[in-house]
Amino acid sequence: MTTYQFDLADGSLQDSLRRIARSEIAPLRSHLDSAEPLDPKTVHDIRKRIKKLRALLRLTRSGLRRVQPAENVLLRDAARRLAAQRDAATRLRTFDMIAGNDPSTALGALRAQLVAEAAVATTPPPDLGVFFASLSLRVENWELSGSDRSILTAGLAETRERARRAMREARDSGNAEAVHDWRKRAKDFWYQARLFQPVWRDVMRPFVTSADALGEMLGQHHDFEVLADHIAAMPESDVKPEAREAVATRCREAQLAIEVEAYPLGARLFAGDPEEMATLWVKWWRLWRAQVA
Repeated sequence: MTTYQFDLADGSLQDSLRRIARSEIAPLRSHLDSAEPLDPKTVHDIRKRIKKLRALLRLTRSGLRRVQPAENVLLRDAARRLAAQRDAATRLRTFDMIAGNDPSTALGALRAQLVAEAAVATTPPPDLGVFFASLSLRVENWELSGSDRSILTAGLAETRERARRAMREARDSGNAEAVHDWRKRAKDFWYQARLFQPVWRDVMRPFVTSADALGEMLGQHHDFEVLADHIAAMPESDVKPEAREAVATRCREAQLAIEVEAYPLGARLFAGDPEEMATLWVKWWRLWRAQVA
């Protein structure tokens, strides 16, 4: 059973917060205590666990006002320090998606360069291991202020509202960076829905599944942007004009295809008044918790 969800064995929301945080930090420490270079799969797992921790902190932010902002920033900075290798591996995978079996010499030469970039291994920064060791100690002192009910309601409502607002900004602006911001908020919603899965699995499952699908779509949208920007910035000596143009065109076409699906899905997923939906989810959570009363 996944540990990233609420559990009736937890005595309180604070107990859940600490237990879930510990369960995500322990693998991070294991990854980073090794002196071996990090492969792309490990980097992905580290960054994913950091995102889960940040979503958990955002859910409980109103009860953690003294520590949440600082911890959130530190986690964000930790993830950014591993972004370079993640981007290199993602650029190659994304290039293969749009190039397919294209036999052109120009694209073949470009792929060879992307392969070389992705092959550069990353040794974990030594202070990241120290940071997560320190975080594991600080977690034991995280204390929530306020009722569990009010903390969860505030966190859920803010996450939904931010996701709705980010979706509108992305749709109205057509800006790729705005779409990426929307993806971050959609990911928060997905992780928080996962926390609530045991509360009412049949009802929560569609939220989790749809939010996961939306996050993957928007993640691919961003990957196409990262690839196109990277190729556009490469010197002329490294990439032929026809290859640069082909990548830009195919990336934009792929992004447009994603947007056609993502906006209707997002509209359905984030429908409803944020406060009312949060209140409903927390009401279900309280009924679920009543089993152990």
